[in-house]
Amino acid sequence: MDEIKPLKLKPGIKRKIGKYWLLVPLFLVVLFAAWWKSDSGSPSVVSFVFGLGSTLKTDNGRVNILLLGIAGGNHEGPNLTDTIMVASADVKSHQTDLISLPRDLWVDEHKAKINTLYQIGLSRGSGLDLAKNEIGDMLGIKIPYAVRVDFNGFIKAVDLVGGLDVNIERSFDDYSYPVPGKENELCGYKEEERDVSEEEGETLGVEPGKLKVLMDPEGKIATAAAKPGAGFIFTDQQVFDLFPCRFEHLSFTNGKTQMDGSTALKFVRSRHGTNTEGTDFARSKRQQLVLQAFRENVLSLGTLSDLSKVTGLIKTLGASVESNIPVAQYPEFIKLVKGSQETKSFVLDTSGKDPLLVAPPTWQYGAWVLIPPDNDFAKIHQYISDIFSGKLSASESAGKKQ
Repeated sequence: MDEIKPLKLKPGIKRKIGKYWLLVPLFLVVLFAAWWKSDSGSPSVVSFVFGLGSTLKTDNGRVNILLLGIAGGNHEGPNLTDTIMVASADVKSHQTDLISLPRDLWVDEHKAKINTLYQIGLSRGSGLDLAKNEIGDMLGIKIPYAVRVDFNGFIKAVDLVGGLDVNIERSFDDYSYPVPGKENELCGYKEEERDVSEEEGETLGVEPGKLKVLMDPEGKIATAAAKPGAGFIFTDQQVFDLFPCRFEHLSFTNGKTQMDGSTALKFVRSRHGTNTEGTDFARSKRQQLVLQAFRENVLSLGTLSDLSKVTGLIKTLGASVESNIPVAQYPEFIKLVKGSQETKSFVLDTSGKDPLLVAPPTWQYGAWVLIPPDNDFAKIHQYISDIFSGKLSASESAGKKQ
């Protein structure tokens, strides 16, 4: 792999900045992030517009950017990456490729899944640096840039541009989408501690004695802890059955659909969809659909001509994103996004007769994970090379070569 080389732009770009400087934060929205920080320490508008002189780092003529989406805030696992995507733009052909990676991909060096890399990196000083370096190694490319956005910023950004028109490819329902803030709701049940008789214990399949029990609305024992001093242990299905108020029913129909920020987030996060939409690979494809719909909206004349939308996006993203990209390189990204013509999407998955990823027995890694066959990433490196060289057409998955 060649060393990263600077991309040199013609001096004439200085004269062409003009109205196009507003594209910079909008382009970063398209990449699920922004480089604008909070008011303290933010660059002035003058340096933002005229901060020329730096160069974009390229790898074999491409600008590679890691895109990460996290829950953030008070969500469970706030720093685990729910979205992992690499955007690669060819500076000559103006072709952009989006490559989604499954969050269950195993990283042997860290003995953890890929969705923990950002969190591990935070504990070592830089979540973005660790994530971009490790994911670059997995794909066989160099990734100099990385951005991440949280759910709150995503929702607000979509609403600020007036929502999205998303072309849903497959209808599906999800009857178990978690409602934020209701993760511990008992939905009419009550937790108590009481003496369970031998007869009751036999019926419930637990040891008799003083146990924690869950009482239903009619005052009957619905379930109990397995033994005295133990807590409740529920399977996913038991949680769905016992606590329906923790979940909502989602339904999406194929075709073009208008979505606000909350709806778009539900669309990309749904994990229990029918009609084969319950896999992480299907989620990755939906994330790409939303990203492309967002790009079309953000770069539309209606958005660009509305100053309140532009300034609102800057402020919103400033509170919800992190990036390692220097402000001085903004103008060069202007040229990159201005020349972008086509985007192709790919998802690394387990499909096909000769898949890129397989799921080994759970006992080998202590959990359900994905690895390349024989844990050898050479085939993935070749696949990425074939994408960048134009040998492959966009497809739903990595295993389907058109």
